[in-house]
Amino acid sequence: MNKKALACLLAAAMTISLTACGGGDKKTSDKAQNTENTSLEATNQLIEAEDPSALPETAAKRKDTLIAGVADFAGVFNPVYWESNEDFQVVTSMTASLSVNDEKGEMVDGTASLSISEDGKVYTYKLTKEKYNDGSDVKAEDYVNWYKVVADPSYDGYQDISKANIVGYDDYKSGSATEISGIKVLDESTIEITLEAPNTSAPYVLGSATPISTAKYGALIKKGDLSQFKAMNMVGYVSNGAYVLKEYKEKTSATLEANPNFYLGEPKTKSLIFKVVATNAELQAVETGDVDIHDQVVCDDDHIEEAMSAGFINMRIQPTLGYGYVAVNHNNEIFKDVKVRQALLHAIDRKSLNQAVYGQYAITLNIPQAPISWLYDDEGLDKYEYDLEKAEALLKEAGWEKDGDKLMKDGKQMKIVFSAMSGNVVTDNMIPLMIDAYGQLGIDFQAEYVDWPTLQSKSQNGTFDMLFMAWGLTADPDITGTFASPEAGGSQNHTGYSNPELDKMLAEALSSVSKEEQKENYKEIYKLINEELPTYPIYERCDLICFNTRVKNFEPSSYVKWYQQDKIGNIEVE
Repeated sequence: MNKKALACLLAAAMTISLTACGGGDKKTSDKAQNTENTSLEATNQLIEAEDPSALPETAAKRKDTLIAGVADFAGVFNPVYWESNEDFQVVTSMTASLSVNDEKGEMVDGTASLSISEDGKVYTYKLTKEKYNDGSDVKAEDYVNWYKVVADPSYDGYQDISKANIVGYDDYKSGSATEISGIKVLDESTIEITLEAPNTSAPYVLGSATPISTAKYGALIKKGDLSQFKAMNMVGYVSNGAYVLKEYKEKTSATLEANPNFYLGEPKTKSLIFKVVATNAELQAVETGDVDIHDQVVCDDDHIEEAMSAGFINMRIQPTLGYGYVAVNHNNEIFKDVKVRQALLHAIDRKSLNQAVYGQYAITLNIPQAPISWLYDDEGLDKYEYDLEKAEALLKEAGWEKDGDKLMKDGKQMKIVFSAMSGNVVTDNMIPLMIDAYGQLGIDFQAEYVDWPTLQSKSQNGTFDMLFMAWGLTADPDITGTFASPEAGGSQNHTGYSNPELDKMLAEALSSVSKEEQKENYKEIYKLINEELPTYPIYERCDLICFNTRVKNFEPSSYVKWYQQDKIGNIEVE
């Protein structure tokens, strides 16, 4: 099937044009490239399989079991310590939170109904009558355990509830208090949380809480020492989610079984297996029937065409709630000068890169926000078009001069080591482009290839010059955690970037009293970030989620993962 025929077939198959993913026909694609500030609609686009009878026998024989393909696990399934996306899928299947987000990113009731006082400072959660997978009752105090763990002085996980401004948080985190005074258990099914002041992230932060059984694990939660809780073996973990982790095989699979006591009813599929699939073999695993679902197939014309040819593979194409970026280490003297940072971004041909990797299914970004977000706004900002002459001029302004074929300052050539995973489709295309462009500028640019745990360690410990990663966003559009200084709430800021002005702007945005005010605040935040370039946004791509015809009631969207607590229990397999 040629590309033109494929484009026509896609247009007929979808109720909404693929321009929502940054492309369409050639004319529309060119337009999208020239209007990078156009937000993408958060849409679900379904291409239905035309020949279910072609389903491989391997999958057809599988009973009461759904297998989902994932990349390798980090193996951390503790609900407050996970870090990788693969581990998150397992954790989300095992737990259920007070609130969840809907298809628009708005928070709605999960295991509790929420009421907020008129002044926006008091949140009252009324729990659903629910049980753990072992049949014991879930109590309000169990949810309070979650807040106490993530507020603990010894807690070193990813969660940060400081920005919610809970009364008594600081006294618990840094003082001698044994309870968070602003969190009260009114009765076994009611939690009241009082804030110092209203803020836009509170519904997301507070609603993320999942219960930690006091009866089972209360003794492990000791203020100042969470080592025993952190070290727990999560196989058989007593929780309230749709599934229970029954077995974990390192670098192979995680096997879960349905929780008969799940608050939304026993899941319709008895067994759920997350199976490790090699990089670049995602679609092949669906084609052979080895897995039923893979949500990380590269979204491009070739993969779509191949999946359509198989006959039994359904596809959802949707804008990714996230973006790919290049991080620079601001503790490295080279990157401390904003003109150098700007120059180096001008020397990355992002449009050619995105076209080569994703074609019409990605757009070039200039701010760290997915265009599907209501908060996205890049109007009037620098697009950082590929321009080596401008890059050279900026470097000269920063004191870097060409000496023959070398870019020199204070007698030293600029040298940059780029850390990347081998076999990654983005960096496999990006690095040759950068070697060529940076080489023309006189930079000694080298690439080192490492495995995922090493790359993650380099990122978190700041032991890198430049590296590429992708960042998954959440329904909460606040970016304090990734761009504020660590002392101002930037718990996920590992680049060394710090700007008191940005810290102040982010804090003001959190205290917005309306969406309109928050949007105006973020317009200024994005303007500053676009100029300062703490990181280099590269693209927002589309997800290509492939699933075979035995999978029913499968309804993911950009904001709602298929394994979210209010979706996963409805999935059936035939």
